[in-house]
Amino acid sequence: MRTEIVAQILVALVAAVSASPVSTSHVVHERRSQPVHAWEKHSRLHPAAMFPVRIGLTQQNLHRAEEFINQVAHPSSPDYGKHWSAEQVAETFAPSQQTVESVKAWLSDSGIDPSRVQTTKSRNWLTFNATTMEVESLLKAEYHVYTHETGEKHIACDHYSVPAHLTDHIDIITPTVHFDKKISAPRKVLSHDELPDTVHELNRRALFTDGLGGGIVGSPTDASNPKQGAAVTNALMTLDNCDTMITMECLRALYDVPIPTSAISNNTLGIVEYTPQAFLQSDMNMWFKQFAPDLDGKSPDVKFIDGAVVQTTNQSFTFNGESALDLQFAMGLVYPQQVTMYQVGDLVTGASFNNFLDALDASYCTFQGGDSKDPNIDGQYPNNLAGGYTGPENCGTVATTHVISTSYGSNEADLSAKYEMRQCLEYMKLGLQGVTILYSSGDFGVAGNSGQCINTQTGAYNNGSTGTFNPSFPGTCPYVTSVGATQVMNGSTIHTPESASQRVIFSGGGFSNNFAMPSYQKKAMATYFQNHAPPYSAAQFNNSQTVRGYPDVSANGVNYVVAVNGKFSLAFGTSASAPAFGALLNQINENRLAAKKSPVGFINPTLYANPQVMNDITNGGNEGCGTPGFQSVQGWDPVTGLGTPNYPAMLDLFMSLP
Repeated sequence: MRTEIVAQILVALVAAVSASPVSTSHVVHERRSQPVHAWEKHSRLHPAAMFPVRIGLTQQNLHRAEEFINQVAHPSSPDYGKHWSAEQVAETFAPSQQTVESVKAWLSDSGIDPSRVQTTKSRNWLTFNATTMEVESLLKAEYHVYTHETGEKHIACDHYSVPAHLTDHIDIITPTVHFDKKISAPRKVLSHDELPDTVHELNRRALFTDGLGGGIVGSPTDASNPKQGAAVTNALMTLDNCDTMITMECLRALYDVPIPTSAISNNTLGIVEYTPQAFLQSDMNMWFKQFAPDLDGKSPDVKFIDGAVVQTTNQSFTFNGESALDLQFAMGLVYPQQVTMYQVGDLVTGASFNNFLDALDASYCTFQGGDSKDPNIDGQYPNNLAGGYTGPENCGTVATTHVISTSYGSNEADLSAKYEMRQCLEYMKLGLQGVTILYSSGDFGVAGNSGQCINTQTGAYNNGSTGTFNPSFPGTCPYVTSVGATQVMNGSTIHTPESASQRVIFSGGGFSNNFAMPSYQKKAMATYFQNHAPPYSAAQFNNSQTVRGYPDVSANGVNYVVAVNGKFSLAFGTSASAPAFGALLNQINENRLAAKKSPVGFINPTLYANPQVMNDITNGGNEGCGTPGFQSVQGWDPVTGLGTPNYPAMLDLFMSLP
């Protein structure tokens, strides 16, 4: 009986599709140019399988994005600090009525009844449910089921096409060629991690290579998580030991940062964590008793997104290290100011960067268009899986802080250029609204997560011993501030210039393959290539001198003393650098808000126009892919960016602006 019913459905579908006038003038819209590491293609997706389709419509005025952001973020602009409202942003970039109607007409002509198609509140997306047969006919594509080495399932095609007359109206369609890494639930319960005997052993890059391409973002195997070092039996607070263990006092001394004395109610530092990553209050209390007694017993202000929980079942550095590092230092550095922690995703489905953006921006998510994002990319809520979050997804329901730091990332090559651009433009919209977005630049130098590089012939990831450099994302997005890592050299003091991090981690940096050079970088980039041109060809990196370079800034990321699972140990990573830099910006915002000024918002144009407010780092490189990588030089470089913060100079600069 079941077979007969399926057969009847297929016959009906074939008849419906055959009867519909479908345009033959299709052109390839997106194509995956390289194999997807750690994913294996299996069987064709069943023709009668039903799944949600999401068409991202081309937005208006995107060609003016840089003009708009410079109006509110460039220090020479008369409109500096005059940030936009969410309504103004949505209205400015909404697709034109012609775009909406043209794509709807194509769907209708192709047999997708208009009653099945919904338009999101912002008009940015068209959504509908369809069978494999319908979508393959619509997009001239073939869908397969893919399996990740971790067991994750995904549906995708190698390429897809749209009618030629619609290429300027359609930005992106999902699910198609994209393999974003949504955050996954834990695979197993782990006990306390076994610590290496010496820090020297951590320098072996193989320690971090798990064979999974860096793991699903936020999972225990995610290589963007911090790296654990030796156990600390005597957590000293003296500045004489900053070359072997970093505390808040070391950071304050390095960057001349005073202890905050005020706390304006609307000024909190945002820290993003993805389930199953979680903090343990007992660890927080242990660290606070040692380094910040006034915070003993206190927790961050937790905002739960899409059924998120602060899980305590799985306890190890791989589950608790990221949150412990982010929150202990962030809370300690900004107190008495507050930290808002955004915990994203449930324990069953998890979440992606897009789920977080949905929660902040109702114009970005599906809201009234139904739960129709790509389930292979983003967490889908309500989640009907056993134990999943059954409530509605958060869509524009979570207030944003003025500074948001994220210590997670992926490789630029993991995703399509169109997908990354769509997400990058969301960071631009947040910048227009006065939000500073910080992302860590990665821990493997010029290589990608887990130290992997790109085979120059096949485009596939390799073991990192050779190949093309592998830039990170979202750090390469020109509308975020990418934060690299530095260190106090062994035997040096806080009064000695820092070096690029070369102990356990290497500061992620390089040049994008997808994003053009923003105007604020042109002067710094021209100087860099004129005076310090790297000795590599186009086989190693995009040397066109027309693309975005990263990181933008840096901060110490080596030897942080953290409390995890009831004991102190060292932690390493740009995961530490990003929230540390964010804490300084939060304090600058405190001063601006007290003076009745706006928050600093998108800081890149101001910092590149005033590099003298940074401590230039001229020592150290970021090796990878069988090369020494790039080198730290005078001025901006793709290792430590403009350098580390000179807090008094930064404060004076931003307070001098309107």
